[in-house]
Amino acid sequence: MKPREPALFQAFAAILVIAVGLVFWLPGFGRTGGVFPVPLDDVYIHYGFARSAALGHPFAWLPENGYSSGGTSLTYPLVLAPAWALGLRGAWLSYFAAALACVCLWDLCRSVRALLDGAPRRAAWIAAPLLLAVPLVDWSFYSGMETALFAGILGRLLVAAHHATTASPTARSAAQLRAGLWGALLVATRPESAALVGPIGVAVVYGARSLGTFPSLLRALGPMGIFLAAQATANLVFTGEISQAGAVRKLVGSNPYLTPIEAAVEVIKNLAVLRAQAFDVALGGPSFAFVAPLLALVAVLSRRTRLLAAPLVAGAIGMMLLVSLNTTARYQNFRYVVPSLLFLLVAAALGAGELMRRGRVVRGLGLGLALVATLAPARLFPRQIDHFARASGNIEHQQAEVARRLAALSPRPRRVLVGDAGAIPYLSGLSALDGLGLGGYHDLPFARASVHGIPAIVELIERMPENERPDVLAIYPGWFPDLARSFGKEMFSVRIEDNVICAAPEKVVYAADWSSLAPKGETRAGAVFEIDVADLVDERAHRYTFPRPQAGWVIGATLRDEAGHPRFDAGRIVPQGQNESFVVAPHVARGPATLVLRTDGGGPVTLRIEHTGGGTQTVEIPARDEGAWFEARVALSSVGGQDSVKITAQQNAWRSFHVWLVRP
Repeated sequence: MKPREPALFQAFAAILVIAVGLVFWLPGFGRTGGVFPVPLDDVYIHYGFARSAALGHPFAWLPENGYSSGGTSLTYPLVLAPAWALGLRGAWLSYFAAALACVCLWDLCRSVRALLDGAPRRAAWIAAPLLLAVPLVDWSFYSGMETALFAGILGRLLVAAHHATTASPTARSAAQLRAGLWGALLVATRPESAALVGPIGVAVVYGARSLGTFPSLLRALGPMGIFLAAQATANLVFTGEISQAGAVRKLVGSNPYLTPIEAAVEVIKNLAVLRAQAFDVALGGPSFAFVAPLLALVAVLSRRTRLLAAPLVAGAIGMMLLVSLNTTARYQNFRYVVPSLLFLLVAAALGAGELMRRGRVVRGLGLGLALVATLAPARLFPRQIDHFARASGNIEHQQAEVARRLAALSPRPRRVLVGDAGAIPYLSGLSALDGLGLGGYHDLPFARASVHGIPAIVELIERMPENERPDVLAIYPGWFPDLARSFGKEMFSVRIEDNVICAAPEKVVYAADWSSLAPKGETRAGAVFEIDVADLVDERAHRYTFPRPQAGWVIGATLRDEAGHPRFDAGRIVPQGQNESFVVAPHVARGPATLVLRTDGGGPVTLRIEHTGGGTQTVEIPARDEGAWFEARVALSSVGGQDSVKITAQQNAWRSFHVWLVRP
């Protein structure tokens, strides 16, 4: 190899990475009016986490909201935070994110070149363009998301894993631990990458040779295990949920209303769309999409590259399967499947390098296949570049514009309620509450409530101190119809044309009115026990159960209370023949009590009440006024702490909103 080639290759890779970035960014500037193009609002969510970290509150979307498990990447905001602290604030942070993306992609090219050491020089020179050959992948690389950082860490992990399997016995233990640490860092950057890090760890252990299997396993996979355990523990302590908020909000299995068949159909639909759009189309169309997988297969079959290529292919498949469980997998330009494509491209580069090590004919075949894999997707560059620019314009002219208009309001809003929106709180500087729960608010389970239904979100807002409730709503009315209708008065709206990335063309801002919510801490006279149905905190505390799937749907209403005032409450629908149940709090002394059941207006209902302290009763509830709350009263001869109470809808559906046990 020529002495100057490493420097020439690094210059070539740097020029290539920057050139591809400019191809995407320059048209974006034209659409945003000179603001750095950001095609995903989620980028600003990362910026919000970075700002909090710079202010001394890591892992918080907003410092005043406390710990949040909703960040899709733990490491990326921490890398951005120093730039924010040094003055690159607001939209200017995008320039640092762009520079970081270029450095990380350049480093990925260097890592792959190191893995191709010993192959003909052309193998490394074709590998760099191959890694950047898929426009769909580049869209995500240069979007400002964590994808480019992920790519850089991936390259370092692969180099470390390769070194761990080839190092001398005296250096092998340290090399294994180094690979394990890079693997943990990759998982901290994208949790789904555990699908790759696991097989990579197994490969490192397989290559341990004279070292013991169990100690090697601890070094290769222990760091990832420790990180995941620490993350789950922090989530549980600070939020009450082991899972990340994103998993709670987005995974198919989190939806309590879906049957197993419906969930399976959703996953199959995701897989079908991802295979067709994110693989067949993105890799060059049906005529050429097989080339990259074919080269990856060559790398798997080759003894020299098998220990890396097999985990890469297994990781690509595993990560795609994990992504298919995400209800949003088909949106945001398929960004969730980009890591799988990246794994495949790296494996393809290794396969091309293997073919180029062979005789003239096979070498030519390898070069030809590598060129096809590189050039076939190129026809999609105009489409992806145009989409990138239009999406950047959408974010700037809707989300950023709403932020500017909110920041200009006088008096200044106290807190704005948004739905998974990053630009609005970040660019306006306002405090915010994420109604979908990804931003977090102390230990209130907004993410899970958003899956159950909008009224369940309102129940959690009712738990907030009145001076911390949002006084402004910046929402899509189609996403939050109950909020817009019952709790908002329109202030202004921002509409965009040619929408390709926002959830709707129009974002509407409302003044919030929570006067129909119960005052915090309100208690009923004589009540010794209370459960607010559809308040997930209450339901968890009292082991409330509702029928599922396809039942127990959350509903909400604002009706007249006994004093004639409007009062909001949320509840659940219990279909005929099914039941709800709860456990009485331990502090309730045994004795007679009246069970009070709140429902809304409607036709007659027959209920069967069963409780462990006093047998079974049947209750007839008559037809009721549609405009007022109705309370049914049932005398219980003996009820006390830890009693289980089951309410069955014998005739017609039961709409359950609130339960009390009262005594004189």
